[in-house]
Amino acid sequence: MTVWEQRDLPVLQALAASEDEDVRQGVLDLSNGQPLDLEMGSAEVYDAVLTLSDAGYIEGEIQPVGPHGALVTHFQVTGRGQQALGQWPLFDELASPATLALLLERLAEEASSLEEAGSLRRAATYVGGLTASTLRGAATAALAHVVRVHLGLG
Repeated sequence: MTVWEQRDLPVLQALAASEDEDVRQGVLDLSNGQPLDLEMGSAEVYDAVLTLSDAGYIEGEIQPVGPHGALVTHFQVTGRGQQALGQWPLFDELASPATLALLLERLAEEASSLEEAGSLRRAATYVGGLTASTLRGAATAALAHVVRVHLGLG
C-alpha cells in the first residue's frame, strides 16, 4: 500500500467530507489527538496536509504549533483535489467547444419541452463558437460557483 493510499487520500477524503463545523469553515487544529476522526495521529495528518498542499489538492495557511502540530486556517479542497476524489469534472475530457455543442444538441433531442430544446440548441450554437480556453475558463468559474454555493461558502 502506498503513502497516498494509506495516509494522503484518507486525509483528503476526510477534509472534503467532514461534518465538523470548524473544518467546514476552513479551520483544522492539528495540535493534538486524532483529527478528522481518522486512525492516525496529528503528526501523520500534518504530514499529509503538507503533501496535499504541495500537490495543490488543498490550499490554506499552515501555522506550526509545537514540534508536531499545526493550525491550518482558510483552507479548502481545491478543484484539483476534487478531481483526485472523482468529484470534479476533468475539463480535458471536454476536448473542444464542438464536443460540448454536440452534447447540448443531443440533450435538446431529449428535452421535455420545446422551450427547453430551444434553449439547449441556442446554448449549443453559442458554445460551438467559443475557443477551447474560453470554454474551459467559463466552465471552471461556473462550476466553482456552484460548488461554493452548495457548500455554503458563496
